[in-house]
Amino acid sequence: MDIRQRLLAAFDIEHKDHLSAIRSALREAEATGEEPDLVDIHRRAHSLKGAARAVDLPEVEAISHRLEAAFIAVQKGETALDAASAAVVRRALDAIEDLVAWSLQGGEAVETAGVLADLDRLAGGGSGGTVSSSAAPAGHRGRGAAQGPARERTADADSAALVRIASQGLERLSETASALLPEVEAQAGLGEQLRQMRQEFRALDRAWRHLRVQVGRGVPADAADGRGALPALMAFERRFRALGGALDSAHRSHDRLLWSMRRWGGGFQQDMRRLRMLPAENQLSGLGRMVRDISRAEGKEVEVDVRGLEVEADRAVLQRLKDPILHIARNSISHGIETPAERLALGKRPAARVTIAASVEGARLRLRIEDDGRGLDRAAIRRRAEERGLLDPTSSDGAGEAEEVPLERLTEFLFHPGFSTAVHTTELAGRGMGLAIARREVERLQGNLTIADRPGGGTAVTIEVPLSLLSQRLVFVAVQDQILAIPSADVVRLRTTPAEALFSGVGTPMIRIGDEEIPVTSLAALLGMEAPVVPAAERALALVVVRAADRRLALAVDRFVATRETVVTAADETGLESGRYLGTVLMDDGGPALVLNISGLMPLPGSILPPPARPAEEAPPVRAHILVVDDSITTRTLEKSILEAHGYRVTLCVDGREALERLSEGMEVGLIISDVEMPRMDGFALLQAVKADRRLAEIPVILVTSRASDEDRERGLRLGADAYIVKTRFDQNELLAGIRRLL
Repeated sequence: MDIRQRLLAAFDIEHKDHLSAIRSALREAEATGEEPDLVDIHRRAHSLKGAARAVDLPEVEAISHRLEAAFIAVQKGETALDAASAAVVRRALDAIEDLVAWSLQGGEAVETAGVLADLDRLAGGGSGGTVSSSAAPAGHRGRGAAQGPARERTADADSAALVRIASQGLERLSETASALLPEVEAQAGLGEQLRQMRQEFRALDRAWRHLRVQVGRGVPADAADGRGALPALMAFERRFRALGGALDSAHRSHDRLLWSMRRWGGGFQQDMRRLRMLPAENQLSGLGRMVRDISRAEGKEVEVDVRGLEVEADRAVLQRLKDPILHIARNSISHGIETPAERLALGKRPAARVTIAASVEGARLRLRIEDDGRGLDRAAIRRRAEERGLLDPTSSDGAGEAEEVPLERLTEFLFHPGFSTAVHTTELAGRGMGLAIARREVERLQGNLTIADRPGGGTAVTIEVPLSLLSQRLVFVAVQDQILAIPSADVVRLRTTPAEALFSGVGTPMIRIGDEEIPVTSLAALLGMEAPVVPAAERALALVVVRAADRRLALAVDRFVATRETVVTAADETGLESGRYLGTVLMDDGGPALVLNISGLMPLPGSILPPPARPAEEAPPVRAHILVVDDSITTRTLEKSILEAHGYRVTLCVDGREALERLSEGMEVGLIISDVEMPRMDGFALLQAVKADRRLAEIPVILVTSRASDEDRERGLRLGADAYIVKTRFDQNELLAGIRRLL
């Protein structure tokens, strides 16, 4: 990196500080009606001019100089800092931001002539002085235009090999590693101590066997030749007591080392996590420029307000959020924001405002993208949903009926691939894929994305994702014979309460916690399982109070199991339905537990919730019985979880022979799902045996296997398989659709 690039990197940090302070001052002045600190703003414009001259950015210098002159005019009372003047200042700040980004990354040239002319008019028709010829109001500099793309490639190459981290974080990591190393070495000493104890134990074992022989032969305890049992017993006792002392010492050493390893090991993990955490600005600082480029392409004026980028999150999470945010911004600008002429006709400012605000809530990063445009067109969404068969029309007057459909349900249609309310397709909108892609990427990050009306008009999109994908803290609960996990960030509290504490709301059981009345439902019933029997009035209910956005729900579970931090495997990697599940985690026994997506499970407002329990005398619903045969504990546990979550009763077998034995004993099943490659009896042999038995021949069989060749598929179907699903392309929706078709 040459000296100019180093200076540019320093200027990149400095100019953001100045721009942020000026924007905040203007925003606060608009909100309170009070005059901003003009002296501070003038000082910052002057500092920007000097710094831009030092790094040879004449366009930035020219704009900063005119900004300085404009604020001198405002201070003297020659110009009013009204809404129109503030809009000119904001466009100037946007242009500075774009010019700096262009100088560092290349890209499209930035037009500055219009901004300079507006600033001249704001300053009273002149620039307040002269500017060097190199700072002429041009669209871009010829030299920079040639160097921009090359500089961009260099930056990309550098960023692939280097990651900027805080020096304090590196020092903490070094200290932890230094403290951890002696503890690891101490483990070697403990190992040597245990080895010596094993040798002593073997020697004692041999001595005991010798003594037992002597006692068995009746050798006197005090034999004159010194070979009596008594001296041997005394020697044995001494060595036995010494071994006991050594064992106590080893146990104390082990406890100390375990405590120390846990302490320093946990610290090491935390330090590593901190090293991956970066300010959101590191990855998202260019959003303002990108959104302005999109708006210009659409012929619209947009002021971008990006806030909260000082919050920290995992670098990988921030990188993957760029595309969803841009998809949302394109959708907002194309569908929600009016043209300047339309906005003026509606009594609005000609320039729309898009706000991107980042914040941290618990262990989650929250991004809120708002615009002050026309908002969601409920009638158009409903009309298109009816045209596509996603919603049954109840009246020919779609616009009149649109209010009857909850907004949350209408907005869900926007995430269907190909769903668009645009009349014409353009390069940026009309294909109906942007929001679908954005949600899919957010769900891969184990987060959720929602759309709602913005108070005061416009639209608000909220993204919530974990701060880090390295691990998450989860609350494990038992539901029937399953262990399920809930992200602790979605859990408000755990509560045990008597069943009599519930009271009836409008057709829904409720519980009062503090000043809030929260609806109660059974997690089992919400997942499609059988609801538990109503407990006695004095019996306690285990409730998990969860949140999704501003809504609360109390979920009744069988019991609380544990809370621990662990790595979550994303839903798309295991074929799970991302609307219900974030993914899976491995339990101590090697089997997976499903991690629930609380936002996706939360019923829509106005929905009828399943009861938290069923009356004892009520007969349980008849559920189809499915036999799952697979030698992998992970696969069969995962399939069992999916099927039970959709209301099926499941029995597991580890191979074809066990399955055939269970069927021969008279077990009745409605369907068999089997792997192919298994010990003792594979899936093909099981299929052949089932179809050859007249009692079993009518049972549908689905083969789920990693064997993807056409030859294997043809063999399975020839032997009588009703469906053949390849694991590498495993889609739980395909499996469930096949089950519904066959049962």
